[in-house]
Amino acid sequence: MITPEITEGIAGLSAGFATTVITHPLDFFKLRLQLDTTSTSQWQAVHLIYKKLIKTSTNVNGGFSTSSFIAHLYRGIGSNLVGSTSAWAMYFYFYRRYKNSILALTRGSSDHHLKSYHYLCSAFLAGWTTSIITNPIWVIKTRMISTEKSQPGAYRSILHGIKEIYKREGLLGYYRGLTPAMLNVAQGAVQVSIYDLLKRSLVDPDASSEKLTTLQYVYASSLSKMVSTCLFYPLQVIRSRLQVVSGSNKLQSASKLCLAMYQTEGLLAYYKGLVPNLIRVVPATCTTFLIYEKVKHLLKLLALLSSIYWHPSLPFTRISFVSGGN
Repeated sequence: MITPEITEGIAGLSAGFATTVITHPLDFFKLRLQLDTTSTSQWQAVHLIYKKLIKTSTNVNGGFSTSSFIAHLYRGIGSNLVGSTSAWAMYFYFYRRYKNSILALTRGSSDHHLKSYHYLCSAFLAGWTTSIITNPIWVIKTRMISTEKSQPGAYRSILHGIKEIYKREGLLGYYRGLTPAMLNVAQGAVQVSIYDLLKRSLVDPDASSEKLTTLQYVYASSLSKMVSTCLFYPLQVIRSRLQVVSGSNKLQSASKLCLAMYQTEGLLAYYKGLVPNLIRVVPATCTTFLIYEKVKHLLKLLALLSSIYWHPSLPFTRISFVSGGN
């Protein structure tokens, strides 16, 4: 019998796989933009990245190679798939485990007995656990996408990346960037907590199933993502601006920067670029959670049919099921 935790894990894995395949090209451009240190505007940087992509996809005879273009655009897809599928699988697995642990401690029988802070605590713990386990693959993925395959020192594969990091940096090399990743768990924790609370509010108390409609899942996932993004977006803006601040006292610079932004630009300064960011992340989030929910309910249905089909106390169940009950 498949446990609820395993069901959550498989659903998360499926959602991570599908979303990664669909959105990897966007991830390619996003990562290249994040690593761009020039003073060009965002759209100029996108244009330059695209021009470089076209150039690397042109063969020696000057002809454009579609297969080469796709290969470059999907460079690092292997590590991204491994990272995303394992991260989503583990996140939902541990999220269910931690919720079950809280239910056991509070002697509750279902998620309806959980408080909002229980959801938040479970989401934080699941996020931290997943970040620690999956950080090595994100290090490899970032380095693979940020380099061309022909570039000196570029990783040829995931295995090559694992060997090179251990050889040159030791075990600590696998955990570069872990601290920001752990801090970034907050946004995901808030998002998942709101998502679960929205789902619970949408369930009909008189219904025999907690399954929602596709539109309701899209509503819950998009709203939770928008709320969590809006709450934490000012931190992203401040962090981005601090990256161009010179001087060693970053804490003092941060406080001065926040005050200067408010005095010269107003509250809207903390939300510059919010709309383009939402346009990018909300559809991907809806896709992920919709696939996750559909796969989860499919697995539950299969488990139910399997229990009916092979029920030991009903010797004729299998025959009746196959013959349509006649």
